Amino acid sequence: MPPVTKQPVFPPADPVFKMPFFYSSLSLIWTYYWVDEKLVLPLMKDTRLKPARFTDPESKGKVLISLNFQNYSAFLGMMISTVNEIEFNVHCYPEKHEAEVPVMSLQDYLYGQDATKLIGEMRLHVPADNAVAVQAGVKCFGERKFLTTFDYMVPTPDAPTVETWAYTVYDPTFEGDKSKALYTLTADLSVIPRRVANPSPLTLYSMLPGGPNRPAGGKDMDLIGSRWNMLGVYDMYLGLTPAQQKSFTLTIGKTQHPMAVDLRATLGKGAKVCAVRVFVSPPAAAENRPYYVDLGKKKK
Repeated sequence: MPPVTKQPVFPPADPVFKMPFFYSSLSLIWTYYWVDEKLVLPLMKDTRLKPARFTDPESKGKVLISLNFQNYSAFLGMMISTVNEIEFNVHCYPEKHEAEVPVMSLQDYLYGQDATKLIGEMRLHVPADNAVAVQAGVKCFGERKFLTTFDYMVPTPDAPTVETWAYTVYDPTFEGDKSKALYTLTADLSVIPRRVANPSPLTLYSMLPGGPNRPAGGKDMDLIGSRWNMLGVYDMYLGLTPAQQKSFTLTIGKTQHPMAVDLRATLGKGAKVCAVRVFVSPPAAAENRPYYVDLGKKKK
């Protein structure tokens, strides 16, 4: 009987980028959409993944897609690295494990009730504005990650009057031309009730070898998974009414960049936000305004 070749547990470790990678600060808004299955399946070709299944009536014939915007920092000993990044993801599971994957409501999934952690997010496109982050994403995780620019204004303790999340990611082939956006999103969450949850760890899928010039899947590529832990609680916005959905605007650009093409094919058909996840890491310290020290009565 020939010997059985055992698949290794881990891909080869990168000599430069060490894991785990710790986020020193993190701010994010992730918006979720139901999209017709026939529009998404072509993007999953040869990934060995299948769209996650849900019990919600509105999920029939649909796939869950999310746009995950995040800005974060990392203390790297000799420097502080800052990154703005988006993951354009489809929620799915490895087809080999279909019998083990639960079917649940969107609410239960976003609350982290999938104890198997087989349902995860396949990264379709990942724009970022930090060259080192792009290199790490491609080399370690095979992400279809590319360098570009962003504009954004997001709520933060140091900008207490800002209540609306707003960001734009630009087409990197038109550097400096702000009329060439991949997409713009705004979200006013001030009138939508929130709940708290922590579904960590999150499962993320991608393919090796990868990169921005590679397809999402391929028979010559290996499916890999990884886990991401959020050390805190999210604000969750679920069960959005038609009136609440009007608090969001998604404007997709007309460029021919592959990400914009896929956005128009999936979310450009009038998809509405069905859920939102927000996370803002707490400040590490706070410095208050100065005051005059009382030195007694001033001499005339």
